[in-house]
Amino acid sequence: FLGAGKTSLLTRVLQNQEGLRVAVIVNDMAEVNIDALLVKSSAEILTGKDKMIEMQNGCICCTLRGDLIENVSKLAAEGRFDYLLIESTGISEPMPVATTFVTEHDGKTLLGSVARLDTLVTVVDAVNFMKEYRKGHRLCDRSLGAEETDERSITQLLVDQVECANLIVLNKMDLVKERNATHLEGLLRKLNPKAKIIHSSFGRVDVKLLLNTRSFDMAEAEQMPGWYQELQANHVP
Repeated sequence: FLGAGKTSLLTRVLQNQEGLRVAVIVNDMAEVNIDALLVKSSAEILTGKDKMIEMQNGCICCTLRGDLIENVSKLAAEGRFDYLLIESTGISEPMPVATTFVTEHDGKTLLGSVARLDTLVTVVDAVNFMKEYRKGHRLCDRSLGAEETDERSITQLLVDQVECANLIVLNKMDLVKERNATHLEGLLRKLNPKAKIIHSSFGRVDVKLLLNTRSFDMAEAEQMPGWYQELQANHVP
């Protein structure tokens, strides 16, 4: 979710790539693409060989799915990169992105023919997750970049982001008391018993836990409720 620290995590990954050649696709629904600017400024200075692709004016999980397929296919064809990081916006759901990485659907070639979904990471704000979870506000009632017609609640979005991940980074752990952290981690494990949970502060995570882990199980993900609907492009943000 917005403010959890995903941009900080991404920037740190770009600083420590373990010898991998990494390309990055970033996306942001906000009018000003602050996320992209922050990541790009750091990446250009620290990792001059990385290729940054900005995808604006839409949500990476639905309206820009065609662009996502096109961009990833082009990167794969170039053969210059070992790994691709996709940073979706903080108010998007991961499942629609994940479904794009199947090989084909209804005769249409998708990304599974050129790329493998390796790890699906959700960054959780240890300080604010429970506050937002309990409020139950609608996304469109807050200045978060959602469309006026977006009827999702923040609570449901938080649940969706946790349920589909196979790796949960519980960030800002330096700012929460142990009992609160234990309570939050208990909730996360109920929402997603199979995901691996790691703790971090300031987005500091061992890159080996994020890159080339081969931990995302596509066959298991395909059994999730709503997977087939997403493949049918029935996603409604």
